[in-house]
Amino acid sequence: MNQNKTKTIKKILIVLLIVFVISINIAGLSIGNLYYQKVSKLTINPETTGLEYYKSSFNYERFTQLESYNVSLKSSFGYQLSGTYIFNPTPTNNTVILVHGIASDRWQAMKFSDMYLDMGFNVLAYDSRKHGSSGGNDITLGYFEKIDLDNIVKWVKWVNPKAIIGVHGESLGAITALLQAELDQRKKNVNFYVVDCPYSDLRELLNIKLTGDLRPRFQPYGEFILFYANIVALRKSNFSLHAVSPITVIGEIKTPIMFIHGSNDTFIPASMSLELYLRNKGPKSIYISPGAEHAMSYLTNKQEYTAKVKQFLTENNMLK
Repeated sequence: MNQNKTKTIKKILIVLLIVFVISINIAGLSIGNLYYQKVSKLTINPETTGLEYYKSSFNYERFTQLESYNVSLKSSFGYQLSGTYIFNPTPTNNTVILVHGIASDRWQAMKFSDMYLDMGFNVLAYDSRKHGSSGGNDITLGYFEKIDLDNIVKWVKWVNPKAIIGVHGESLGAITALLQAELDQRKKNVNFYVVDCPYSDLRELLNIKLTGDLRPRFQPYGEFILFYANIVALRKSNFSLHAVSPITVIGEIKTPIMFIHGSNDTFIPASMSLELYLRNKGPKSIYISPGAEHAMSYLTNKQEYTAKVKQFLTENNMLK
């Protein structure tokens, strides 16, 4: 009789365990999918993007007077990448590619165009996948974006074989630039990178955003969501959160890099740029913009920002 009761209890416990595991997985996948949808399927507000919205952030009058043309390149994934190529008033082949942040477009990155035009470069600003006029079904936080950027770089190199080519990325654009830099180490098509407010590791950043000031007590909660969000991202978009980690490749990049971060950035901590800077073994520079919030370093300290970038380029023989 006791043996039968024991067997019955064991069966009940096994059934309960199976139900518990199934329930946890269903809940995890549901929460992970919500997080994936929030990030990778982000709906971008058209009222806060576009030329009209951003034209006050750069010298729009000069832009209208310079020769420029629209660029449309086919990505490795079949969709079109749209951009604007601006010719410097003094003829040159040297070109800087501007890569914008998440939930914006090429016109958001155009604020940097004045600085590079003044330094004698042409400028190419383009819309990242699932942004602006470019195609793409999802945002992969730099994973597939780096291949798009690599194709943009190759096109610029093909058009201007002897050009000095630079990449200036902000936030997600900075991550895209760093991940593409690792791809570029063999051919060295890019001569320099300027990365403004990058994160060092995606999982670490997402965990910080999920758990906030409650870490480390709630760290398992963040890891739980990220585990299932990663499964969803792998299944729906074929990329892993683990693979978006500039800190794992930064030591391999020998191309000159300038790291920039706002001291008051509460979205991506400035310590992440410092971490990347210290781990990098190539020619490098770092500028912490006083009082600047996320992606506001240039607009907050425009003169100092410009001077620091110019100094970096001069020290690395990118300017005459």
